[in-house]
Amino acid sequence: MNDHTVLAAGGSALITPLTGFLLVISLCFMLCLIAGVANDKVADFYAAERSLPTTRNALALCGDLIPATALLSPIGTVALSGYDGMAAATSASAAMVVLLVLAEPLRNTGRFTLGSVLATRTSSRAARIAGAVTTVAVCVPLTVVQLTVAGEATAYVLGSRTPGTALACTVLGGLLIVTFSAFGGMRGTSTIQAGKALLVLGVVTAVAVTATAGQHRTLTELLAHAAAGAGGPGLFHAPGLRFGDTTTGTLDQFSLCLTLAVGSAVLPPLLMRVGASVNGRSARRAASRATVMITLYYGAIVLLGLAAAAGVGARAITADDPQGNSALLLLTNALAHGTSGRILFTAVACAVFVTSLASVAGLTLAGAAALSHDVYAGALRRGDATDGRELAVAQWAIVVLGVVSVLAAVLLHGWSVLFLASFATAAAASVILPALVYTLFWRGFSRTGLLWTLYGSLTCCLLLQVFGPTVSGQPYSLLPGADFHWFPLRNIALVTVPVGFLLGWAGSRLRPGTPAERTAARRAETTMLTGAR
Repeated sequence: MNDHTVLAAGGSALITPLTGFLLVISLCFMLCLIAGVANDKVADFYAAERSLPTTRNALALCGDLIPATALLSPIGTVALSGYDGMAAATSASAAMVVLLVLAEPLRNTGRFTLGSVLATRTSSRAARIAGAVTTVAVCVPLTVVQLTVAGEATAYVLGSRTPGTALACTVLGGLLIVTFSAFGGMRGTSTIQAGKALLVLGVVTAVAVTATAGQHRTLTELLAHAAAGAGGPGLFHAPGLRFGDTTTGTLDQFSLCLTLAVGSAVLPPLLMRVGASVNGRSARRAASRATVMITLYYGAIVLLGLAAAAGVGARAITADDPQGNSALLLLTNALAHGTSGRILFTAVACAVFVTSLASVAGLTLAGAAALSHDVYAGALRRGDATDGRELAVAQWAIVVLGVVSVLAAVLLHGWSVLFLASFATAAAASVILPALVYTLFWRGFSRTGLLWTLYGSLTCCLLLQVFGPTVSGQPYSLLPGADFHWFPLRNIALVTVPVGFLLGWAGSRLRPGTPAERTAARRAETTMLTGAR
């Protein structure tokens, strides 16, 4: 879009988003400072003293499941690929069902990081270190993706799409987020996530109502107009528009849906959020309420995608952004008229910004907790680190991870980061999910099976992603000029998820747990049934 005519309506239009951004930044910083006052103990910083009320935690869980990519990308995907996009949105909403099954036993372990949960089956330091490696391998790529999307979206909203502006927005946004995470801890990020969930749900509802009821469209009319704007009903309402109707395309679509359904449910920030619940029952209720909210959210997202296809058109969306990430902003601009239109656009802009802010803060906190609690306090200090020292290590880890992520986002600016998003979500689905399911529900899961699952499946994910089309061989690849890919699928979970479960089973069968590990497994099972305080 040129020069940002999307802000339209008057030369002062640019002031409104800027004012909104400043208000959001000031409010978030104030909330983090207030919340950070209580962070004088490790349990406060990591898990808010396990005192988050059910409703607040449900909102925060909902916020964790709506990163910037889940706000911007699905609308464009529905608008450009119709049936395939709607199937992906449905799969993403199903992630909460998976978390609903895991929430109560997970909270009953009394742990809040992946490494510490896995260590309930074995006292081995290797389990904590492997859990920390997995957490960082998932959180850092997702942080880079969120920072990149946030920088580009912020520059777009402010009226400049030059590389320099987007780069500056990425760096400044990253530094702000590091500050928020280091000061706020779990209480601060939970408050921001809950507020973000309310803001995003309100904004998408307002835009959806304006785009549908405001245009006097029934759902049937909306579907017809969306199909007309995106190539006709024969394409829009049939599978295959996104990945093609070949066997490979069908498998890719199914693999994407599998990744969204199970990978999104076990991301490290969500595991920490469940650990901050008052008890297992509260965790289950929070997950249940978040399931309802996420389902409503993705229902609104599908409506917005259809409205974007009908009101803006697939050709205009693709011309502005081939990935479709600007569809929400284009749709809002098409609906914006006068003062109310500018207010609506500003609300959307602030929702995008605070979504990026909260998502990266949660990812950074989860990665730092893994390094400080699992590696430093658990593996290196063997549990005898003082709260003050561990808290200082956690804050420095946030700074280090934040700076590394910002530098990576700067270095990859202008490059395709699709491979990072694909790898991270596939790793969560293929590494974290099998490890958690076996740890929580299978007494025969051994230390060997755990390490095989974590390291073996993570290696499998890395190999298939590097030698897949997201890295080379296609126009959307990281290296479009090279071609060394031999794995045909963009989304690898269809292969790597079964591999993760198989490795855990095979390792446990080949090397069963020691008597001490079996005793620990029985103790952990009792704890998960009765609940930990």
